[in-house]
Amino acid sequence: MGYLFLGLLFLSPFLGSLAALFSNKYDEKKLKLLLSFAGAYLFSITIVSLMPEVYSNANKYTGVFILAGFWFQILLEKYSKGIEHGHFHLHDVVKKHVIPFGIIASMCLHTFIEGVPLGAFFQSNASISYSMLFGIAIHEFPAAFALAIILKGLKLNNKVILVLMSVYCLASPTGAILSYSLNYTLSEQVFSQFMAFVIGTFLHISTTILFESSEHHRFSTYKTYAVLVGVFLALTVVFTQ
Repeated sequence: MGYLFLGLLFLSPFLGSLAALFSNKYDEKKLKLLLSFAGAYLFSITIVSLMPEVYSNANKYTGVFILAGFWFQILLEKYSKGIEHGHFHLHDVVKKHVIPFGIIASMCLHTFIEGVPLGAFFQSNASISYSMLFGIAIHEFPAAFALAIILKGLKLNNKVILVLMSVYCLASPTGAILSYSLNYTLSEQVFSQFMAFVIGTFLHISTTILFESSEHHRFSTYKTYAVLVGVFLALTVVFTQ
């Protein structure tokens, strides 16, 4: 796989981590706008590009795998506390003054799963692979920012935080490399079903982002613009490739 491809998978969450470490305060409203943009892009890519690709090779179990991914993400958030969609309200975690390894592990699993289909599509359908890559990259920046904010709130040494965040940042590239390596030995149907599973997780994450980042479930003017830009960019990426 290309170094630039893997580098972006690592760099986006790593930059989110650095932004959290070197900022004294953060503007939650601006972060919510970024999340809205990312959620709209991810949702649009899923509906317009990923679902048609999966259903072109579908069987009666495809929908079951989508549902499984959707409910698995709900289960995963029991441990991740919703950080993957930018959830910052984790005061109870910080009060315990204990490194939340359960949260870190669940976040790593989540981003590892996101990376797996990228490796397979990198060989079979580069256009889908790159549209997914961009969607994951813009989604992972605020997710990594939120996780780093939690670790920073524990008053950990910056070096310790960077080590922990580097493990998280490597999870998605690891998933992509693994699937790229195994793509020659596993059937196309296996990857199609796994992609259906990932679609389920994307549907949950993107819709949760769109609703959680709203005040009283209403779209402000700026959020509406952010969502429209996300949708427009997704459609542009899909239909110009």
